[in-house]
Amino acid sequence: MFLRHSIYCLFLVHLLLGTALFAQTADSTRQAENNDKIPVALDYSRFPFADSLTFFELYGTFPRSMLAYVKDDDRFKAEFTVTAQVFSKDSLQSTKKWQSVNYADSLEEINIYQRLYFINNFVLETGTYDVKINVEDVNSTHFSEHTFPVEISGFTTGKLRISDIEISSRISRDTTKNVFTKNNFKVMPHPTGMYGLSIPILYMYSEIYNLSEAPDTEEDRFRVAYKIYDADGQVVKEMGPLDKQKAGASAVEVNGINVATLVSGPYKIILEVEDPASGQQAVTARRFFVYREDDFKEGGVKFQKTEQVAQKGSPGLDADRYDSMDEDDIDDEFDYTRYMNTKEERKTYKKLNLEGKRKFIKGFWANRDQTPGTPVNEFKRDYLTRANYANQKFKGTFRDGWKTDRGRVLLLYGFPDEVDRHPFSADTKAY
Repeated sequence: MFLRHSIYCLFLVHLLLGTALFAQTADSTRQAENNDKIPVALDYSRFPFADSLTFFELYGTFPRSMLAYVKDDDRFKAEFTVTAQVFSKDSLQSTKKWQSVNYADSLEEINIYQRLYFINNFVLETGTYDVKINVEDVNSTHFSEHTFPVEISGFTTGKLRISDIEISSRISRDTTKNVFTKNNFKVMPHPTGMYGLSIPILYMYSEIYNLSEAPDTEEDRFRVAYKIYDADGQVVKEMGPLDKQKAGASAVEVNGINVATLVSGPYKIILEVEDPASGQQAVTARRFFVYREDDFKEGGVKFQKTEQVAQKGSPGLDADRYDSMDEDDIDDEFDYTRYMNTKEERKTYKKLNLEGKRKFIKGFWANRDQTPGTPVNEFKRDYLTRANYANQKFKGTFRDGWKTDRGRVLLLYGFPDEVDRHPFSADTKAY
C-alpha cells in the first residue's frame, strides 16, 4: 500500500550541534549534570497499518550533557538504555528495550544545546493504553520515567481521515531508507514542541486517507487549510485553503509555517481537509509552544502582560511551562513546598485533576510573590533553586535531598552566610 510503514525496531542517536561550549575540567571522565532526573521530552504520532491496526510511532529527546562520558581508547563514550512498555488495563501488552552508545572526540565538544534522540514503534489494536518510558544512563544514576495515556481509535475505511500531525524541526526530500523517512520525506521529529528564533519554522507531516475517486477533472483535487489558535482560542495565523492534486485514495501533506513572529506561549495548529468529490471533511490538531527571550525582558510583550496582573503577584516568567508539564512533575514541585504550604492548600490540591493542578500551582506561587509589581517571582526562583541544590548535594540512599534534615533547613532558612569547615586531623574527624 502507498502509505504503509515498514515495521522496524531501531534506535537513532542524532546530534544537534549548539553554539556555546559547555566547559569541562575532567581529563578522563565527564560527569553528567547533577540533577538525577533526565528531562526527557516525548511525542508520538499514529498512522494506519493494516485492517484495524495502528502504527504507533514514539519519539524522545534529552540533553546530551545529562550523560556521563568515560574514557574509551582515544575517545569518550556514553551509553543509555530505553525501555518502552505498553499496558492495557494494567496488563502488559508489549515491551521493547534497546541500548544506545554516543561517542565524543573530546569532552569540550559537549554542550548544553546538543540533544540525543531515540525512536521506536508499536503496532496496536483499537483501544486505550498506558505507555511507560524509562531512560537510564549506564554510567551514572541519572534516569527518567514517564507514563502517559494513548487512545488508539483506528482509521475507518470509506471515511475521510487524517493521521496525527507530526511536528518537525525540518523536512526534506529523501529517497534513502532511514528510520526518519516516510514516503520519500525525511521528517526530523521535534518532541519538545518548542519553536522560536532558533527554530522559526513549524514543519508538519501528515497523511490523508480515503479520498474519493474523481473522474470529473474539476473534482480531482482536495483542499487543505491550516489555522493556529492561541491559548485564548483566537486565530492568530492562517494558511490556505490550498488546492492539492489527487494522486489516489491517499495523499501525503507536508508544509511549514513561520511561527517565530508569534508571542511566547502555548498554541494549537489545526489541519482541515475537504474532499469536494464526496463532500466529506476531516480535522486534526496538534499543540506546540513558542518561546522568545525578548518577550520576557522589560518592555517585552510577556513582561507587559504580566505587569497588568502584577497586583495579584506573578507566577514567574516561566509559568507557561506548567501548561505542558505532566502530573508527576507538577506533584513533585508541589511536594517541594511541603515545609511552607498550608493544610488547607494540601487538601485542595489532592482533589484536583491535572488541569486544576496546573492552575493551582500558578496561583500558589503568585500568592507568595514578594514583589508583585514585577513579572519576576524571586521567591519562587530562589526556593526552587534551593530545592534543586538540596537534591544534588544532600541526596541519601533512600531519600531525595530536599527531604533530609539538611535539605529542610536549607529550604526554610536559605543558604548560609558563612561556612566554617574543619578538615580531618589526628584528633578529630572532619566536620
